[in-house]
Amino acid sequence: MHREVLDWLESSDYDYETAKAMLKAGRYNYCIFMCHQAVEKLLKALIIHLNKEFPPKSTNLITLLEMVDNNPDKNMETIILKLNPHYMVSRYPDAAGGVNFKMYNEQIAKEFLSDTERLIQWLKQKMN
Repeated sequence: MHREVLDWLESSDYDYETAKAMLKAGRYNYCIFMCHQAVEKLLKALIIHLNKEFPPKSTNLITLLEMVDNNPDKNMETIILKLNPHYMVSRYPDAAGGVNFKMYNEQIAKEFLSDTERLIQWLKQKMN
């Protein structure tokens, strides 16, 4: 399963770099969506690494976190709780009752990106 873990990690890193690029481009909804993707893929890498099983085909960060940590750090859990709904909201205009890209600005995207960086560091520590 070693190769699968590395594939998920590489994809997570790529998505996090894409999130930074989307922030620079002013595509704030896609910045946040890519933050979600980076965290989701890192959680899936952890599921394979820690549980020796393939992850479910789920985008729910809360469900994935529960598979790797039954008692997570509360600050990290809060970041996941805040990020989780943006998988849909950042992508689909009807998910939030309006045009999705108008719901985000640079400050919001920067906050999500910063929180995601902290979350990624915390999750990567669990790999050791």
